[in-house]
Amino acid sequence: MKTVTFYIVKYCSLSNYVNSIDSLLCHLSRRYWYQGKRILIYCKSKLQAIHIDNLLWEQPVNTFIPHNIVGEVIDGESPIEISWIKNEISLTSYNVLVNLLFDFPSCFFHFKEIVDFVPYEENYLKESGRIRYKKYRKFGFKINIIIL
Repeated sequence: MKTVTFYIVKYCSLSNYVNSIDSLLCHLSRRYWYQGKRILIYCKSKLQAIHIDNLLWEQPVNTFIPHNIVGEVIDGESPIEISWIKNEISLTSYNVLVNLLFDFPSCFFHFKEIVDFVPYEENYLKESGRIRYKKYRKFGFKINIIIL
């Protein structure tokens, strides 16, 4: 069965929310990699993809997380790849989609497991999360919710 896990993140400010998502993203990337899964981190822009790439080089300080931005020339496949909307990607080679878009990802049908993030506090990000939740449910995804 296809599943989506929503991480509901409490925060005091928008920058605190972004920092929380960044830390959680590094933790989840490492966890899925240790499980032997291939992960696609799907960003809204090239700028965000570069930020995530830099973040995975820096965090955690004492651990290496193998990753690359889609399209970089490397030998072999990286277990974690970072892309954004404008990139063409081979969706069949990934196990997990980490959705960093505010909209519903059009490529979601190709994944058995999706990770999504929503703020706890009421704002436009939470409303877009509700819309994604309804669409996932409409298409038969089992939905898990984890409140942090």
